Amino acid sequence: MRERELGVGMRVLLGLVGAAALGASVLVAATELRLAARGSPLLPTLAAAAVCAVVAAGGAVLLRGAARGRIVVRR
Repeated sequence: MRERELGVGMRVLLGLVGAAALGASVLVAATELRLAARGSPLLPTLAAAAVCAVVAAGGAVLLRGAARGRIVVRR
């Protein structure tokens, strides 16, 4: 895979999308884990928290790409 240089507009856009994904996923994961502690069914809440962890990882990758000014793309 190759890296692509990003312009200022794309860096800002990736930063905003990455921050939104990271913030929302952390908030939802914390809520789900709090519900699990209060007695909600364990398996669905842990599954939702796992999905939130994947979304948070994607948001972190976007933020890293926005900060570096380069992102890995597929052809």
